[in-house]
Amino acid sequence: MRMLNKIILCLLMTSISFCNAQSTQKKKTILFVGAHPDDETAISEVLNKYARLGHKVFVIIATNGKDGTRVTKIPAGDSLGLLRQGESACGCKTLGLEPPIFLGIERLDTKIGVGKYFKAHQELLDSLKLRIPVINPDIIIAAGPDGDTHHSEHIVVSGAVTELLLAEGWVEKYPLYYFAWEKGMISVDPGSYMDPRYFNVKISFSAEDEKKAIEALHCYVTQYTAEELKEEADRKLKDAANTQYFRKFVVLKGLREEF
Repeated sequence: MRMLNKIILCLLMTSISFCNAQSTQKKKTILFVGAHPDDETAISEVLNKYARLGHKVFVIIATNGKDGTRVTKIPAGDSLGLLRQGESACGCKTLGLEPPIFLGIERLDTKIGVGKYFKAHQELLDSLKLRIPVINPDIIIAAGPDGDTHHSEHIVVSGAVTELLLAEGWVEKYPLYYFAWEKGMISVDPGSYMDPRYFNVKISFSAEDEKKAIEALHCYVTQYTAEELKEEADRKLKDAANTQYFRKFVVLKGLREEF
């Protein structure tokens, strides 16, 4: 009987060790790449979910957002940029993410002049090429070709991530997922939607993840009015689906002689 108990105990310990090992193996490193300090709010619930489950979630922000004066009375410039970086740090902390990584690029459009834009774009590529292997993500998340809201800098950043993976042969090494919206979603740019046939991943999140996303939104006081924050919170709470869709970037291999 004692021998049987020892065998059972041994099997239980082995099973627990195996489960712990499996649990450890399943932990992922996720990287979100955005253009501005607050772009991570687009999928806050999903980022919070994975951080809550013990995965490491990193955020790279390309620009310092110093020209984001839509709401705030603070003039454009470095002071606003620093405030926005602080807001993003607050949001990431609230969501349980790693501290955001700021590339500090001035702008990623031609408002700074075509020549300066080309230099800024190259700086973005060089910075991503340096940092992505260091982070070594299992998954990269970025806006799709629509840039989430058709914002030019969103599109540039998403395109740069895609370009880099293609250029360096990293498509399989660092799988890229674009977040995707269903047609008719409230608060999403009317043109920023995707045919559901091209959705690859459907992520469900909890009410707690949603609560944290709403809490994190209140970090971004220079970017949203009190009314906008309330509207967005109400919209999130009203949407009972609690899901987010993604599309994986996939490249068909093999060379053909004709289209």
